Amino acid sequence: MKFLIAFISLCITITAIVYIKQNPKSIPLSEEGKQAIQYIDVSGYHSEMFSSDEILWELQISLIGKEKEELLAKKNERIKELNSLVSSIGIDPSVLSFENYTLRKQWNWDHGKKTFSNYQLTQTIKIQFHSEEKSDLLSEGLIQINDIEIVNVQYEIGEKEDKLNKMAAKAFEKAKDKAEALAKTSNKRIASVISISESPISGESMILEGFLGGGSRALKSSMPGTNGPTKAKLESQLFVRFLLKDDNKKLFD
Repeated sequence: MKFLIAFISLCITITAIVYIKQNPKSIPLSEEGKQAIQYIDVSGYHSEMFSSDEILWELQISLIGKEKEELLAKKNERIKELNSLVSSIGIDPSVLSFENYTLRKQWNWDHGKKTFSNYQLTQTIKIQFHSEEKSDLLSEGLIQINDIEIVNVQYEIGEKEDKLNKMAAKAFEKAKDKAEALAKTSNKRIASVISISESPISGESMILEGFLGGGSRALKSSMPGTNGPTKAKLESQLFVRFLLKDDNKKLFD
């Protein structure tokens, strides 16, 4: 986000729902105040709705047995079956992510004595893809594979960070367009960006209630825990201070 703000500061090409101060302010350039720098504060806001286009499946292999080697062999067999399944429905097996592998001993207590009971093996597997049809086929195919359970299916917006950065860029565009229009009414124009902030620069009230740091955020429109395609609003608000100068003269004569 900091990189994006720095980049925007160098590239002032931007459109607007903004809050502005009614009068440009002046900052004395010296103690004598012979020359002053004028600036204007604005804030730009932009939001868009996006449909979830990324599906994340979380599976778990769970095995219990007396022999460790037998459990390991069975785990590898289940993974092989899963690889065959995903390949058959057009999902590259290389997208499977294996996490949180555990192999623990289970114990019993008999008359105050601890005795070995079983080994318990678990393996989490995550699969990410972009097709509702493949999701249905995966669900049907998993019924045929023993010892694998579905832990969670999450529908998300793909490349969210990139989309949030684009929201921030559009918010800046809107702030700049408004600042240019206001400057023009006073026979001035924008010279450069003084600062960009994720919060009000001079303590002015925030327009967007519940604004989150980072300059951008995502609001889910569906209830948490729902397993199905959703829509979410991604939005951004930035506070920008622009340096002004007279439209017909240089900044420093």
